[in-house]
Amino acid sequence: MTKIRTHYDNLKVTRNAPDIVIRAAHKALLQLHHPDKANDKVAAERITRILNDARDVLLDPVRRRQHDDWIKEQEERHHHRKSQRHSSPPPFDESQPPPETRAQDTEPVIEQPIGKYLASTDGTAIDTETRLMWCRFSLGQTWRENAVQGDAKVYIWHDALDAAQTFNRQGGYAGYTDWRIPGINELKTLLDRPVGTAGAHFINNLVFLKNPPWVWSSTPYAGYGGGSWYVNFSEGIAVNESPSFHRAVRLVRGQPAAL
Repeated sequence: MTKIRTHYDNLKVTRNAPDIVIRAAHKALLQLHHPDKANDKVAAERITRILNDARDVLLDPVRRRQHDDWIKEQEERHHHRKSQRHSSPPPFDESQPPPETRAQDTEPVIEQPIGKYLASTDGTAIDTETRLMWCRFSLGQTWRENAVQGDAKVYIWHDALDAAQTFNRQGGYAGYTDWRIPGINELKTLLDRPVGTAGAHFINNLVFLKNPPWVWSSTPYAGYGGGSWYVNFSEGIAVNESPSFHRAVRLVRGQPAAL
C-alpha cells in the first residue's frame, strides 16, 4: 500500500495540529537530531533541513493550505498510477535493450517534502510550484533502494531527443510514458543554491542525487549560428552551445510550464 509522507509526518503531528503543537514538536525533534549530538553529522544536517522545511510550511497558513491540497492530489495520483500498472503495457521495442531504470512495483512508495519538492522513493519528484514531475535520476543511471546508481549517459542534442522517445516506447517510468526533455526555462527551475561540500552543484542534491554537471534542454538557440541550450549546474547558469557537444539528460513530465 502506498504511503504519502507529509510535513505532518516529519514533525509527527496530526493534520489539525495547532501552531503551538507544531512549534513544540519541531523544537523537540530538533534537539533530538541536533548535529552536535549525532555520530552521523551529514544525516543529522539533512534531518534538520527537513524539520525546518516542515515547520516553515505548517506555520504559514497559505503554504499549509497548499500542502493539504498537494496531499489530496498525491492520493489521487497514486490511485491513477495503480490503475495504470494494472492496464496493458505499451508495445515493447525489441530492437532496444530493456531499460534498467524501472521502479520496482512491489516496493511501497513513500513521498517526503524536501524544500519545494515532493520527493518519492519511486525515483520521481514533483515541483510543488510548477507542478512538473521530474525523474530523480538521469538517463543511463538507475534508481535502486532509494538511491541513484551509476553514471549519467551523455548524448549529442539530437540523439538526446531520440533517447527520450525511446525511453517512453520501452515502457517509460513509474507508470507514465509521456516523459520528455524539459525546455530551458523549465530546466532552470532546478537551479538552487549549492548545499554541502565544495564543488556541490547548484541543485537540491537531497532530491537529485549524483546530478551530472551539464544537462540538455529541448530548446534550440533562436539566434544567429544556431545551437542548443543546456544548464551548467556546476556554475548555476544556462549556456547556448553546439548541438554536437555531449551532455546528460534529465526527463520531466507534465504540461510545459509557462515560465
